Parts: sequence; structure tokens; C-alpha cells
Amino acid sequence: MRREAAMGEVGDVGRRVRHRRRALGLSQDELAARAGVSRQAVGALEGGKHLPRVDAALGLARALGTTVEDLMAVGPPTALGVLDGPPLDGRPVRAAQVGDHTVVVPLPATADGETWPVPDAVVNRGRVEVLDGADLDGFVIVGCDPALGLLAGLAPARGPGRLLPVLASSSAARLALTTGRAHAAVVHDTVPPSPRQPDRLRRLPLATWRTGLAAPDGHPTALPDALTGSGVVVQRDPGAAAQVAFERHLSTGGHPRPAGPIAAGHLDAARRAAEHGVAAVTIEPVAVALGLAFHPLETHAVEVWIEATAIDHPGARVLGELLGSARLRDRLAVLPGYQVAA
Repeated sequence: MRREAAMGEVGDVGRRVRHRRRALGLSQDELAARAGVSRQAVGALEGGKHLPRVDAALGLARALGTTVEDLMAVGPPTALGVLDGPPLDGRPVRAAQVGDHTVVVPLPATADGETWPVPDAVVNRGRVEVLDGADLDGFVIVGCDPALGLLAGLAPARGPGRLLPVLASSSAARLALTTGRAHAAVVHDTVPPSPRQPDRLRRLPLATWRTGLAAPDGHPTALPDALTGSGVVVQRDPGAAAQVAFERHLSTGGHPRPAGPIAAGHLDAARRAAEHGVAAVTIEPVAVALGLAFHPLETHAVEVWIEATAIDHPGARVLGELLGSARLRDRLAVLPGYQVAA
């Protein structure tokens, strides 16, 4: 059951204030002192009890580094897709606040495996309607590393330290980061390139792995054919770093690009290879995990890039602590072909 409309409108403002306060690492007392209001007023606003007076709204907006118009806009926020446009009306989504944007990730319409994913909201007429008990807190991290699910599982399940992983190629992850639709991106290449925007980043090493081609052992010609640009190869989108590595190999040898479907990620590519008996562009940890033969092409360094304005976000602190923790390293170390960064 969703909140009643009137209370929901006040609740939208309260969630927006709470998100910005937490993203700045402020307590309610600290925000109240900066804004020149009482802590009780901050608590009442965040609790969805009432909207502040004009002078209080001005003080809160200044303290939170935004405008009154953005902070106090009444009604559900506009949905902005992390990777694409807003999803279709009625779609369940995961949602979080990234700067002034409310970004959403559509969830599958059917069960994911044997379990149902938990939505935060639904999209109605292009706007985000938050479901009861959900919030827009969270830290959005986009990339193709399968370990993002592991990171999210080790992070808090609720609150500003919650990690929301979004599957995408390195180029799509950089685009989401530079357009203000994500807090962080996972990128990989032989030497991770410097982005044109944003100018300031916190760059955290994550791992190294080998990119290349994988195929089932029972199809001995699949890999040789793929290496010469013949046969069918499950590939990635043109901006994916693993795809770029494959195309560099083809160009060096003067081979044509083979035909083949485009997979959503490393795991999807490897699964299609196993199912159809063809080669796929993927990474070694995934190939080994699925029992596929693997031919390496390049060794890539994997980094997490955190946008400058999100460095002090509670989710960034959670992510940094996890990347340096023994519990994450122990779990990643058991994955074949996955070399944890020093």
C-alpha cells in the first residue's frame, strides 16, 4: 500500500532533506545549527509531519547547498534512468537520490532466478512513487564487475550506506558518472583511462583480471574461429572494455569482426556461450566459474571511480572500507582468475 497523497507530498520533501543531510555527513543537530532552526523542526520535516516556514526553508536550503525550489518541491520526483530514459509507467524500480536527480533502475517484471527483487518505488506518469517502508537513500555504483553484487551484499541493507549496483559496460558507467546519474563507476582497461569529466575523482583499485574469449570444452573450433573473426561470437556493446580488447586483437591480425549477439554483461555472455556452444567475449573469473575454456587477450586493471561531490557520501565511506576489508578480500580471493588489488 502506498502513502496517502497529502502525506506523501510532505514525505517527499522530508526524504529529500534527510538524503541531503546524510550525504553531507550531518546530524539533525548539526543541520539545525547551520540552518538556524530547532532540531525538532528538522525531525518533524524529515518525519513528514509538516513543511517548514519560508525563513526556515531558506536556511535549510543554504545549509544543504541547494535552492528552496529544489529542496521543497512538493510531489513525487521525476524519474531519471541511470542508463537510459525513464522506465515505462507501472514498472517497479530501485531508486536513489544522486545530487538533484532521482535515478531509477528498472527491475525485471518476473522473478530473478528463484527470488523476487525488492523494489523501492514504481514509476507513475514519469514520476517516482516511493513504496511504504522504502527510501531513496543509497549509493549508486555502475559497472560490469560481477563482484558488485558481493559488495552490495556486504553493505548495509538500508540507509545512506546501502549500495545499489547497476550492470553496465565501462563506457556506460563512465557516462552515468559524468552525467550525474551515479555516484561511482567501475572501469577496467590495460591502463584505466583518465575521464574528461568530472575533473576530480577518487580512484580506488579493485582488482586485475584477464579479458578474452571463452567457449565450452566440447566445441574445440569455437575459440580458434573466434580469434580469426569467423564463426559466431557472443559479444559486448561497442564501449565495453572487453569488447574493445577483442576488436584490438582482430585489428592487429587483420581479421574481420564476426557476427554474433550482444550480451548484457560478462556473465550473460559466458552463459550464452555455454548454452549455444559458441565463443563469447568475457573475463577469466566468469569463464572459469562456468567451466569454460578461456583464451586471454589482455590483462586489465579494475578501478572504482567516485565522483568528487560524492566522496563524503556515507556510501562512499562504506565502499572504501569494504574494498580494504579482509572479509571482501577473502571472498574475492577464492574466485578463480580474480586477482585482488594490493
